Amino acid sequence: MAETKPLRILSLGAGVQSTTVLLMSCKGELPKLDCAIFADVGWEPKAVYEHLNWLKGESARHGIPTHIVRAGHIKRDALNSRVRGVNEAGARCASMPYRTRNHDGTIGMLRRQCTVEYKLSPIERFVRRELLGLRPRQHAPESIVVEKWIGISTDEAHRMKPSRNAYEVNRWPLIYDKDMDRHGCHVWLKANYPTREVPRSSCIGCPYHSDHEWRALRDNSPAEFQEAIEFDKAIRNCGGLRGKVFVHRKAIPLSDVDLETLEDKGQINMFGNECEGLCGV
Repeated sequence: MAETKPLRILSLGAGVQSTTVLLMSCKGELPKLDCAIFADVGWEPKAVYEHLNWLKGESARHGIPTHIVRAGHIKRDALNSRVRGVNEAGARCASMPYRTRNHDGTIGMLRRQCTVEYKLSPIERFVRRELLGLRPRQHAPESIVVEKWIGISTDEAHRMKPSRNAYEVNRWPLIYDKDMDRHGCHVWLKANYPTREVPRSSCIGCPYHSDHEWRALRDNSPAEFQEAIEFDKAIRNCGGLRGKVFVHRKAIPLSDVDLETLEDKGQINMFGNECEGLCGV
């Protein structure tokens, strides 16, 4: 009896790396995927959803369906939380990595549970129930039946982690098949889809945003930046904590953060071009 090949599934983040993987598969530069799965937290920038819709159409033209899964709306769940980790209905709510400013002035950070519960777990449930046909709590096959592709490039190889499921193996095609970094993804996309702009996929009010990302949101999407400011104000006194809660890493109100660059303040740029953000300094 012929051995059944594992399902090839892309965990789609809609950013430049996973976009490159999906489109390379469409063009035959990587093996053909069986499907791509995007976990929607409900609070990505408008540009991400527009790009996702385009990706769905492009992949469908090449016989690769893109599925959208959801575990909830992360912003609404966070605002409905009366006590940290519990929503208004009394059910458990995943925490976001907010910064906290304690009464003694020290800064802390809450645990990040949102990635697992709003991204990884919904994809895992979809694979088990919809693709493998498993009932809740039913044992999965002992052999490898799923090959999950992840859009991590060579400059982010430290993020590679094995699958937590025995029936699934993780694969990083940009690393093992293409030896490609993030810049290489941009080059490939520019050559193959010259008019396509790929936005960064992340929550509008993600506490991991750098000042560069906050500045880009402010300048390119002021309405969404204002939404992040209002969200930041709303979470300030989160129940169950002794201090105050903030989305910015300095643990100050987002509206008060100085996002101006040194050039904005009059310092001459001695390098002549913008840093790519990959030098590690």
